[in-house]
Amino acid sequence: MKPARRHYKLNDDVIKKVRFLAEFGAPLEHIAPAAGVTYESMRQWLLNAKGPNPTPEEVALSVAIEAGRAKGGMRLINKIAEQAENGDMKASTWMLTHSPAFRDHYSDSAAANRARQEGIEAAVQVIADANLPPDVERDLLLRIAAKTGHNASPS
Repeated sequence: MKPARRHYKLNDDVIKKVRFLAEFGAPLEHIAPAAGVTYESMRQWLLNAKGPNPTPEEVALSVAIEAGRAKGGMRLINKIAEQAENGDMKASTWMLTHSPAFRDHYSDSAAANRARQEGIEAAVQVIADANLPPDVERDLLLRIAAKTGHNASPS
């Protein structure tokens, strides 16, 4: 049995700072030093949190980042709604589309990625429904995967 990991720097104060900074969309590269830890340590703790035997501190860190980002996203969405009622959306729209924590969900690029993924899924479904010989179907799916970088397996 492996000895339990001990966290000398990962404590409630660090987790609170991380949650606060995550709420404002700061990337992990900036959150870590602001919280007094190295980026490498934070990255490792987050990887451990997803692993088989996370410590309570690692899980709390992961939850803090998710909760902070969720609260920050909702705050910005509320701000956009307020500004839209007043006819001004520039500042909040810019934040949602440029902040590392939120751009994957709210930017024009995110919409294009979603449309691309939907197109890939539709193509895979058409191939699955075509009743092709298994070797031909596998070849087509492998070609889609190679061209797009997405696993193209039928659901």
